[in-house]
Amino acid sequence: MQTNEKAQIIEQLRLSIKDSGLSNNKFAVERLGITGGMISQVLNDWQKKGIVGENTWNIIIKYLNNTEGYKLIPTENFKKVCEASQKAYENKVFIPLTGERGYGKTAGLEWFKRYQESNKGYKVFYVNCEGITTRKQFLSAICTVLNIPNDGTIKQQVYKIKQALTGKDCLLLIDEVSSLQDYRVTVIKDLMTALKGICGIVFAGTPYFMMNLIKGANKNKHLFSETLDRLFFLTYELTAPNDSEAEQILKVNGLSGEALDIVMGRNNKPAMKRFAWHNKPTFRGISDCLVAIRIALCSSVSINYPSVIA
Repeated sequence: MQTNEKAQIIEQLRLSIKDSGLSNNKFAVERLGITGGMISQVLNDWQKKGIVGENTWNIIIKYLNNTEGYKLIPTENFKKVCEASQKAYENKVFIPLTGERGYGKTAGLEWFKRYQESNKGYKVFYVNCEGITTRKQFLSAICTVLNIPNDGTIKQQVYKIKQALTGKDCLLLIDEVSSLQDYRVTVIKDLMTALKGICGIVFAGTPYFMMNLIKGANKNKHLFSETLDRLFFLTYELTAPNDSEAEQILKVNGLSGEALDIVMGRNNKPAMKRFAWHNKPTFRGISDCLVAIRIALCSSVSINYPSVIA
């Protein structure tokens, strides 16, 4: 990203924090799933090289995209995400939610969290595990969102999480759980054992999450069968968007006429084919196409290039 793009993101972030009524630290933990120290670095030192990593930028961008300027509709995937979340809460069970990247897992989970907050419902803790590769990192991320110390052994971390959630009316949403590859995923067994009867969990990730567990169990790998057995028997599986959903999303976000026909692939001009949402058949692809066609159709800004570029 260019410096001016990052500056715009930081300005949007500052406004979002102000509108939320939360402190910087609370906003960081409850909305973004990062630490108070990290949000301070983001806001104050974002221009310094190496301070804000790509993963952190992506978390911020995802949050802003899902809360500002882009309207969602209740697609079948969206309804599945909300149903899985509500069932996990009501029955205190551990529900797998799987779908390819861009199928709306994160957008749905984050909306569900905001919905509960705005309606003063039960507490929803959202944890984004993107980029997390170890068991301790996984548990540390949960501790951070719960605003409790994340030090200690894995056993001590699990105990702290259990203590923090015991007696609370809450739900735990764990996104990008498929980041835990191979045997590392079995750490969720300890978490489920500790939180049985205390707190429901939605484990959201790509299909790799469940395929990894099933494959490991079939090979009788250590702890895979025990982990799989603790998950609720019903798995919610998300699917690719269809033309009807794509068109509804584009319309509700202001696209019509020729621009709508282009993005829907109904314009047969070869130059327009690259803007069709079918080129990236995901909900994220629909959003990208919406932005792309708006950029393409708006008048270009003239740039006075120097005769010599240093």
